[in-house]
Amino acid sequence: MSDKNLTVFVDQIGRTIIAEEVKSSKTVLEAKNPAVVHVQPNPQTGQISVQLVPYFFKEFAKDQNDSSVWEFLRANITLAKELKLDDRLTTQYNNMYSVIKTPGTGVITADSVNAGPTDTPVIKLFDD
Repeated sequence: MSDKNLTVFVDQIGRTIIAEEVKSSKTVLEAKNPAVVHVQPNPQTGQISVQLVPYFFKEFAKDQNDSSVWEFLRANITLAKELKLDDRLTTQYNNMYSVIKTPGTGVITADSVNAGPTDTPVIKLFDD
């Protein structure tokens, strides 16, 4: 299990969000590294697949190593109360926001992950 204070809430457009609660007041919930729970059914098997998608991709931030803290207005969210998350979901969340370490080589940063071999094609998200 995690030592993070994870909270679950539904935002004003119906997305289920998991985040680390930073601070909470009567009007605002401050959430660190929020992630949207994405559920997708498989039409062939009838099973569902559950994935966590970052609320905001770190690749779009100037400093990709910083965590993002978001303020959600309590008037616009529905907060889950006393919900205990399945270990698989908390593990997926923790892995998504953890630093990757490899034996003997130190920490892999976002730049070194993206470096890859030189013959790997570059995929552009936006036109320059």
